[in-house]
Amino acid sequence: MPKKNRVVLQPEYLSRFSCIGGACEDSCCSGWRVSVDKKTFLEYRRVKDKALAPLLDEFVKRERKEGVKSDEAYAKINMVKGRCPLQDAQNLCLIQTTLGYGALCDVCAVYPRLYKIIDKKLERCATVSCPEAARLVLNNPDGIGFETVEEGKGVGRIPDRAPSLAPGDAKYAAKPAKFFWEIRMVGLTLLQNREYTVGQRLILLGLLCRKIDELDESGRVEEIPNMLETFGASVDDGSLRPDLDAVEGSFGIQLRLAKELTDERLKMELIASKVYLVCMVETLAGIEFVADTPEATIMKKYVENRDKYVLPYLKDKEYVLENFVVNEFFARLMPISINKTAWDSYLYLCVLFGMVKLHLNGMGGFHKGLTDEIVVRIVQAFSKMVLHNGKFIPGMIEKLKANGFDTLGWMTILVSD
Repeated sequence: MPKKNRVVLQPEYLSRFSCIGGACEDSCCSGWRVSVDKKTFLEYRRVKDKALAPLLDEFVKRERKEGVKSDEAYAKINMVKGRCPLQDAQNLCLIQTTLGYGALCDVCAVYPRLYKIIDKKLERCATVSCPEAARLVLNNPDGIGFETVEEGKGVGRIPDRAPSLAPGDAKYAAKPAKFFWEIRMVGLTLLQNREYTVGQRLILLGLLCRKIDELDESGRVEEIPNMLETFGASVDDGSLRPDLDAVEGSFGIQLRLAKELTDERLKMELIASKVYLVCMVETLAGIEFVADTPEATIMKKYVENRDKYVLPYLKDKEYVLENFVVNEFFARLMPISINKTAWDSYLYLCVLFGMVKLHLNGMGGFHKGLTDEIVVRIVQAFSKMVLHNGKFIPGMIEKLKANGFDTLGWMTILVSD
């Protein structure tokens, strides 16, 4: 009997993605912790290749850290000066070139793809921490489209424990997750509605997330479908536009919020990515942020950069920011992320957007303009250092809440154009 093919929902760009190997300007395993699953670790211990076996014995070690041990993180690759010691001089993986793709651990085999299982249906997309994926995601003027593909079960590795969500499960009978598909469709449609700027779309998304959580908190989850219909109609007929047009950005507060978030990232750990370190240096130099610089001087430079470099670039290429937020929204199951409120998902997206905007502003000022290459470098390097740190974004959300900055008013300031 022939094997049944699997069906996968994915953004259309994934059909065009392929790793460019040694030609890549970054290394996907530099500056990261790479966990090795138990099955692969045991297979590595049986490798007989005279050149590779000693390297595996020396650098692939059992995970001893408390609270980390599991079959998925059974072992780890010990990095050497932030670089994987199992790469050759051309940044190619010695495991793959010697033993083949099938010998890779789950982490290395799957990256940069992200998998989810919704209602037993498989989904995948790519993370923009990969430069080649970032180019495909960001540089598409038509926006991100989605497709269903059918493929053999042996095509590509799928993690044994991909995050899953079952909206029809009894435990979600009285929770917003029950209407995951309807909520997600309204959210994606909103984020791709080019009648509004990306900043305005995020403000509208905040209104939607608040309504979802209010219905949840008051035990009126069954009203969500009607609310979605009414909300969608208001977006389409433009009745919310006057309020959006009346929003006045406070660039001083916007800069302060974004800078505080970025500072927190720098405090957390030594930046292992040389690419992101350069981006940070250029960002701060671009807004003339050095020790003892008066805030008025920084503010003046920030507004100047916005008007001279950021807005002219985004005038014809705002789809870059759209594609970034749409990809994250889809990848993280927003706004009904597992074990999170819709509002927490929204805060997550706003933090990412605000920090990317700060980098665009600073690097635009540093380079006296923005190009597609610079923007891809910003988003890729930022994503590599932030999106793959499981503590950073949740920590930022808690920081916003602790300081009373987790309101729609503050988020409106952070994301406004």
